[in-house]
Amino acid sequence: MAPTISKARAFDSSVLILFLNDALPEPSVALLAESMQAGQALISAIVRAEVLAWPGHTAVSLASATSLLDVCKLVPVDGPVADEAARIRRETGLKLPDALIAATALRESSALVTANGKDFRRVPGLVLVEA
Repeated sequence: MAPTISKARAFDSSVLILFLNDALPEPSVALLAESMQAGQALISAIVRAEVLAWPGHTAVSLASATSLLDVCKLVPVDGPVADEAARIRRETGLKLPDALIAATALRESSALVTANGKDFRRVPGLVLVEA
C-alpha cells in the first residue's frame, strides 16, 4: 500500500533560493504561493538555515528571505527526524543536510518540492515535485 501523502508540501532550500532570485518557474511559484496561503508550506530547520546562510544575500534580500521563511511551518530536527535522516544517509549516501530534508518530508507525510530532484530520487518512498 502506498503511503498517504498530506496536502502539505515540504520545500527544499533550492526552490526558495530560486524564488528569492526570481528564477523559479511559474508553476512552482504558484505551488509555493498556494501552499503558503493554505498554511501548508513546510520547511525543515535545515532549509531555514541554508536559505539564511546563502552567501549572495544583501540586507534587503535577507529581510525578504526571513519574511518568506516566517510564513512557512518550521519542522524541527527532533529525534525521529534525526533517526530517519541517519537511515537515509546510511542507505543512500545522501549528504546529511539533504537526508534531514528528506526525512522531514517523510515524517510529515508530505511531498518534497525541490529543484534538486537528482539527489532526492534515490530516497525510497519520498514523493517529489520537481521545480
